Amino acid sequence: MKTKFYFLILLCLPCFAYAQTEHLVQPNIADPLSGAPNNFHFAYTNKTVTQKNKLFLFFPGTGAVPFNYKLIIQHAANLGYHAIGLTYPNADAINSICQSSTDTTCHSRARLEVFDGVDRHSGLSVDTNNCIERRTLKLLQYLNTAFPTENWGQYFSGNDILWNKIIVSGHSQGGGHAGIISKVKRVDRVVMFAATDWINQLNRNADWITWNGITTANNYYGFTHKKDEYVNFNVIQATWLNYGMDFYAPLAFVDSLNVPYNNSQMLYTLRKPAVDSTQFHGSVVADAYTPLHLGAPVFAPVWTYMIEGNEMSINKVNALGYLNVFPNPSSSGLNLNCENCKDFDYSVYDLQGQVLMQGKLALNNLDVSSLNNGVYILNLSFENSSKALVFVKE
Repeated sequence: MKTKFYFLILLCLPCFAYAQTEHLVQPNIADPLSGAPNNFHFAYTNKTVTQKNKLFLFFPGTGAVPFNYKLIIQHAANLGYHAIGLTYPNADAINSICQSSTDTTCHSRARLEVFDGVDRHSGLSVDTNNCIERRTLKLLQYLNTAFPTENWGQYFSGNDILWNKIIVSGHSQGGGHAGIISKVKRVDRVVMFAATDWINQLNRNADWITWNGITTANNYYGFTHKKDEYVNFNVIQATWLNYGMDFYAPLAFVDSLNVPYNNSQMLYTLRKPAVDSTQFHGSVVADAYTPLHLGAPVFAPVWTYMIEGNEMSINKVNALGYLNVFPNPSSSGLNLNCENCKDFDYSVYDLQGQVLMQGKLALNNLDVSSLNNGVYILNLSFENSSKALVFVKE
């Protein structure tokens, strides 16, 4: 009996270490009208970190359940997001349903039916009681009632989901659902793993990929394995370009880059999958095949980047173009006209090119009282961008 007790403690150690709250809720508990599938929804919060007041909503791939993707859902919670892995009708692969079709609307009609339960496609049957939209709403309402201190209520108003506060994400089929939701709802961000809708007979994307959707192109992020056994690498690149995901930068190989991956929204890897070296499709996000290092997902920095985005990096780079210092001349301190100057690298040179001061800005000002009176050059840099400013110390 004592051995079993110690074993349970060991199993719970990760829970204590991350200070997460986990809720497993069956769909028919959150909503008595729900039918199959009735596997658990997974919901997480972590109140020990600064709360982002945004929801990370993840859709599993074909036939999979949230349990298969706990690592990324928990990762989002540890970043300060409310996080949900949703159980929804995903037994039928949308790309398989439309495999032999030349109808460019086949995929969009099927996906929209899975989303809102309105009958649009003869190849599957999802009603309004079991669609993604209702299951998400009912789960949020349940969580808000059952755990009122966790603030799940901020993501809905009455019977309306507040999609603008939600990051939609998913793997494979689930990534496609995240994508099409973003076309009809303004979401905060779209995070897709190994996801595309491709019409083989026409060698082109399904129609909805190129819709002028409500969510803007700079909010889409994709990640895939170059050797994916189900999603051709050239096909997914074409898909990403049709989304407009070359908004900031071209394709980025994460194995040879650091965050923020050249600010790219299109990311790929060649890392060997865990356990089974042939499972490239699942390796980018599914627990069973995601490579680990010392027990932590190797792709955690990629996930963080995709979820958090590169706005801060872009804003800082853009801020360099507008930077100026005041007062100039100054007797003691220089102020910079920006709010995002924190973490800029700086160097102060005299006119002979000698470095007199250097470091990283902690605030949007710099103490130059130690300098002798004269003319100096302040060089500010962030990532691969820089700007030089001349100032006078008097």
